[in-house]
Amino acid sequence: TISQQSALDGPTDGNLYLKASDWTMISNIVHAFDAFSPVSEVRRMIENFNTLSSSSTSNLQYDVSQSLYLMSSFYKSLQSFICSTPDFQILTLDEQRSLFQRNMLGLLCVGGMYLMRESGIFDKPENELVILPLYGTEVIQQAKRICQQLNFDPTLLKILFVALAFSSNCYMIHNRGNISKDSLLLGTFRLLGSQNVYVELVWKYLMHTYGYDGSVQTFSKLIKRLLDTLKFSIDMYKNNRFHQTFIDDIIQQNETSSIVDEKAIVPLWGKKS
Repeated sequence: TISQQSALDGPTDGNLYLKASDWTMISNIVHAFDAFSPVSEVRRMIENFNTLSSSSTSNLQYDVSQSLYLMSSFYKSLQSFICSTPDFQILTLDEQRSLFQRNMLGLLCVGGMYLMRESGIFDKPENELVILPLYGTEVIQQAKRICQQLNFDPTLLKILFVALAFSSNCYMIHNRGNISKDSLLLGTFRLLGSQNVYVELVWKYLMHTYGYDGSVQTFSKLIKRLLDTLKFSIDMYKNNRFHQTFIDDIIQQNETSSIVDEKAIVPLWGKKS
């Protein structure tokens, strides 16, 4: 068997698009995302439940609290991922809160879909039961279709997640409270440096991987899938009481508590996977 070249392997042909510093940043992003990923834990949880269910005479079922625990684990992993970046750590506490108010729910939409797919939730009908109490059959089928369409290069998606997190404006839930408490409102330029770096990195990686024509096509599909996912999430927020409460609780926690536990910070950035 001939081993495939890793997406993180450096260029061997004098690459025109990605410099050594770009490869280091990509490696850092992938390492940090994977370090906080709950995928292995979720897969074990589902496998253990399926084993117990098949061997038990009683009718074991998931409940809403287990579904919410799953979504919470996705959110916490994405939050920890973004908190590990140098761009986030140089912000003041108020700016960190504002950034999460702006962009974290959008990141949860897209990143959560990716984590669902990677966790194998849509691999088998019995796996889908973990989110059935929270979302119901119709929404699950919609989510499944969206996840199937997010079949992009995992490295590309992980770079995109950081770009989305540092977007200058990605409000998912818009209200006067958001605006009045936004510490970045008059200083959005503070995000532009980070935003530009990561968006440019997305494009460089596309060019390296697909060439110009392929990059244009892939980027167009990626943006379409991103918008579809965000719209789907907004509809869920409007129509699902449990999901709405879950999101509102996240917003409230970000407003009143410290986002980063300094004692729990793991210095991930700068390490290669």
